[in-house]
Amino acid sequence: MQKVKILHCADLHLGSEMMTLPKKSKERRGELLRTFRKITDLCREEAVEILLIAGDLFEGSNVDSETVQSVKSYLGALSCPVFISPGNHDYISLDSPYLEDGWPENVKIFKGAMERVLLEDKNVAVYGAGFTGTYQRKSMLQFGEVNSSLLNILCIHGDVVSPGQKSDYHAMTLEDFRKSGMDYVALGHIHKRDDIGRAGDTFYAYTGCPEGRGFDELGSKGVYLGELYKGRHTLHYVEVCQRQYIRLALDITGLVRELEVEHKIRETLLTCYGKDFDRHIYQISLTGTRKEEEALPVKTIENTLSESIYHLELSDERVVERDYEILREEVSLRGLYVRNLLSLLEEAREKEDEVLLATYGKALEYGMTSFEGQVNIIED
Repeated sequence: MQKVKILHCADLHLGSEMMTLPKKSKERRGELLRTFRKITDLCREEAVEILLIAGDLFEGSNVDSETVQSVKSYLGALSCPVFISPGNHDYISLDSPYLEDGWPENVKIFKGAMERVLLEDKNVAVYGAGFTGTYQRKSMLQFGEVNSSLLNILCIHGDVVSPGQKSDYHAMTLEDFRKSGMDYVALGHIHKRDDIGRAGDTFYAYTGCPEGRGFDELGSKGVYLGELYKGRHTLHYVEVCQRQYIRLALDITGLVRELEVEHKIRETLLTCYGKDFDRHIYQISLTGTRKEEEALPVKTIENTLSESIYHLELSDERVVERDYEILREEVSLRGLYVRNLLSLLEEAREKEDEVLLATYGKALEYGMTSFEGQVNIIED
């Protein structure tokens, strides 16, 4: 039966500054490279026959030489062919690391217009093209005559868009895939993983980035690994990231002591992320309600937990319990403010407008916080 085992990854951005965590940026850059090494180790362990890297392997052309040498070393140690399609960050330029000497013989870098590489021993054809600038506004999907008796794979960077929609980053549509003759399209550019889709006889997927670099790249990160056949596949997601960026809202209503809150946070993280929860990078919002006098030493709690957790940012978003029916009767600017906001909230409820309800609710809370802590009323 005709099949080939592949690993598909993209968007590592090796050499990134990793400035989300300035004090740990050097360490995180090293971890990014270790994630790439983990991918190549996985290729050996799983006897992968083709490694596909769909763009933005590097953050840019100014990546340091040690990182480039490590990449060459890791790829050269593989027995399988490797295909790289440069993207909008690591596009082909005069100073591109892709134009350096010393790339292993098993590595094929697509350096412009569409090319085809025939792997006769595998009965596979791999197609690819590379960005030659930050923007790629013209389609690179020119395949020529496609041999349908082969397993045909496309490795490409760009945006999958709706019909008629444009993109500066190589717009492609599902219709393009449907009529391409490809069996699988290995995509890069979007940092959030998608489930494997199908357009006609063509499977396609974004793997997302293998390692998050900020709180805009949340959760587990990895690659797609498995076998490709004519008309079917066994591709599945494999996590490879060193750490996850995680945002969490935690209701601590009723907890008023520092140690109680610390215990609640630890227990929640253990339950949600397992015994090695402390390796991840967190932004945690403490939510719920509290009495006016129930303040918490949030910075102290954050510092204590940070002694054992790799990185933690803690914020107190609890709402103070207030009797607005009493406050609205006040003959004061605060009373006027409460009356107006309660009236607006009532109108929003009647209209069943969830957006306005949320907006006015926040306005009421923020306004009360200002009155209590920052606004001084001067009467004469």
